[in-house]
Amino acid sequence: MSWHENVEDFGEEIEPGATFRFECHPGLSCFGMCCATEITITPYDIARLRRHLGIDTHGFLSTYCQAFVDSLTGFPSVVLKHNEDGRCIFLQNHGCDIYESRPSCCRNYPLSKVIGDGGKSGQRLTTYYLQRRVSYCKGLGRGPEWTIDTYCEQNGLWPYQKANDIFIEIPFTYETLPFSIRHDKEVQSMIYQAVFDFDRFFEKYARRGPSAPPEDDHDMIAVLTRIVLNLINRTAGL
Repeated sequence: MSWHENVEDFGEEIEPGATFRFECHPGLSCFGMCCATEITITPYDIARLRRHLGIDTHGFLSTYCQAFVDSLTGFPSVVLKHNEDGRCIFLQNHGCDIYESRPSCCRNYPLSKVIGDGGKSGQRLTTYYLQRRVSYCKGLGRGPEWTIDTYCEQNGLWPYQKANDIFIEIPFTYETLPFSIRHDKEVQSMIYQAVFDFDRFFEKYARRGPSAPPEDDHDMIAVLTRIVLNLINRTAGL
């Protein structure tokens, strides 16, 4: 299994220390086209966005998101809705309404961060790809020169990557469940609520654990991950 923190699943591997050129601004004819792609969001993205918008996770998910289940792994995922014109629900003519709290996949573009199973080593393998084959993008190959690290720093990615690297253990562990359990709708619903609708999850199960998510979003992801991994392990023992 691999977990992709990107907008589109293609690109050419870029080695650490290698450089690339990229710029994005309203003056480019392609401005906003990448916002018409599928934008997958993580629990940390949701935590930041629901604070930005002043709503809880249930309100955010029902208003701005669509959920689906991976046909192979059975793991639920969440993407942002599109407007009638096919662009992200948060994209307006002036630009992105949530830019300061935009999801990690938007911050990564045109990079793709792919986390894979390290096999017997037990360590996760991280590979970056540069999405050179995005035909509509006019910003690739022009503008400032970046390394992976300088681009991540510029786009405020480090807090997102720290949290997402904690969360990644959930889908990896979920995939170890037997096929019949992974594709059980009740199990999928439980995982969806715990992973994505965590405000309601903490409220519902207050008597069994914390009564509310921790105030710090990184702490929340860490606590949530421990709870969900325990749920998965208990489910495996049924």
